[in-house]
Amino acid sequence: MQQLRALGVSAEAEAIYLELIARGPLGVGEIAVRHGEGLDGPLAELAAFGLIENADGKVQPQPPQLAMEALAQRRTRDAALARESASLLSELWTAGIGRQTYVELLPSAETARAVLDHVQVDAQEQVRAMTVGNLASPDHQIVKGLFEALERGVSYEVIYGTQVLQDPAALRKVQQCVDAGEQARVFPQVPLNLTIVDDRWALVSARTTVGEITSTAAMVVHHSPFLAGLVGVFDALWRMAVPITSGTETSGAPALETKRLLTYLSAGLTDESIAREFGVSERTIARRISRLQEALGAQTRFQLGVQASRQHWL
Repeated sequence: MQQLRALGVSAEAEAIYLELIARGPLGVGEIAVRHGEGLDGPLAELAAFGLIENADGKVQPQPPQLAMEALAQRRTRDAALARESASLLSELWTAGIGRQTYVELLPSAETARAVLDHVQVDAQEQVRAMTVGNLASPDHQIVKGLFEALERGVSYEVIYGTQVLQDPAALRKVQQCVDAGEQARVFPQVPLNLTIVDDRWALVSARTTVGEITSTAAMVVHHSPFLAGLVGVFDALWRMAVPITSGTETSGAPALETKRLLTYLSAGLTDESIAREFGVSERTIARRISRLQEALGAQTRFQLGVQASRQHWL
């Protein structure tokens, strides 16, 4: 039997109590004959649990039900006190060492949107961002305050997913931002939505859709090794991404349609997708690409991209 030992009673004390239940009250000497000397500790344990009392020179066993009920109540109170203490200590932790808790989970997509709008006001020098979708919102609205931030000297580097090239309305909005001074690039596999403000904090969000249910998760990351890692991810993708140039043509530059074609190619779109965007056949796109290769002396499409970049056409 180990019920009492599970509650913290020693094996010696449990054995004494079981014998008292079986034989009734015993003198200390009688107990010592069967269990040896050094009874002070085990008897003190049993007394603390309310399982024995000393009366008429004998050790009297007490009903276990009342003793265990009292023990349960004490431990319930201890558990409540422990939970209360944990809450208070957590507040102290957050105020002190817990300042290192640098991640804030946002409760909803609306909250994340409000934080994103705040970026343009809070940014002092630089905003780096990447977006999975076409733009920051499904109806292609440019984030509030972006043009004002650009005017006061905040630099913007934005990586868009290739979907932006497949949506004329979204692409027009991007071109407006580029014309205003934003540096924009496109990358085929943007993993999440990320906005980094002056290397001080970042907004991270992701969205998944299963059937008709869309779930959004977002958080703010403050200055920390985690933030430094996000900056590194952005910089790596920025180096691999393809520039989206302004729609304003300059002397000696290729036509806007040629720039679009080169951008689509560099972003990894297939001939079929490009043809659909231009409203022509795949054969027509293939001929245009061949003519560009001849004009730039490129044997392959990869070389075409390299040569176009050297000519500052991308």
